[in-house]
Amino acid sequence: MEQFTGKKAVVIGGSGGIGAALSLKLAQSGAQVLVHGGHNQDKINKLLERLHHVSPSQDTHQGLLQELSAERLQELPTSPLMEEIRASDILCVAFGPFLQKSLEDTSPQDWISTTLLNYALPGICVSAVLPHMKAHRWGRILLFGGTLTHSVKGFLTNAAYGGAKTALCSLVKSTAAQYSSWGITCNGILPGLTETEYQSADQLTVLAKKNPSGSVIPADRVAQAAMNLLSIKEINGALLNVDDGWSP
Repeated sequence: MEQFTGKKAVVIGGSGGIGAALSLKLAQSGAQVLVHGGHNQDKINKLLERLHHVSPSQDTHQGLLQELSAERLQELPTSPLMEEIRASDILCVAFGPFLQKSLEDTSPQDWISTTLLNYALPGICVSAVLPHMKAHRWGRILLFGGTLTHSVKGFLTNAAYGGAKTALCSLVKSTAAQYSSWGITCNGILPGLTETEYQSADQLTVLAKKNPSGSVIPADRVAQAAMNLLSIKEINGALLNVDDGWSP
């Protein structure tokens, strides 16, 4: 497994949940980590304290608060976040709002927002980072898909979200196919029912009953799987389900 000393990592959606767990592991690996969060500066600051504590490279980590919304997506190319993305060696997009609605209840704005933030946003970021990675003939890209979105299928309650995340999986394979010769890898990780701070105790109990093991997946375990995808250069274009064998 490679170590990332001297590499700059950007984790979009890195201030909480699986993204925060991944940010910590990247710091432990020696990478300089920029943690993006959308809404809570205090949360970013607390995570930065943890990053500085665990990291071999002290005081190199940064936080950046910038809201990502469909309405503001056109501002992204000229934003401070995009400046950081363009100079990064490791790009992880752990952001993508979930939507659960039947087709008849999915509004036009739901379709636009869900598609833009779960597919167009990662695509914009990938397109932006590739010139830097090509120039250095090295790069690692990791995109977060949805549960069981690795192939085309029907979704009973989340067709807009599932469709966007399935398209994201195509982006993973397209990037790997075009840029492998430049030393760039692009992989996707598809988490299942995972424990994060965003769910209440009651919600976690319900999710645990759905999993074959009877428990939810710790965010740290998903982050460890993500590090494996980032660390092994021979893994490229992979779509890794980390879902405890769950099926609907």
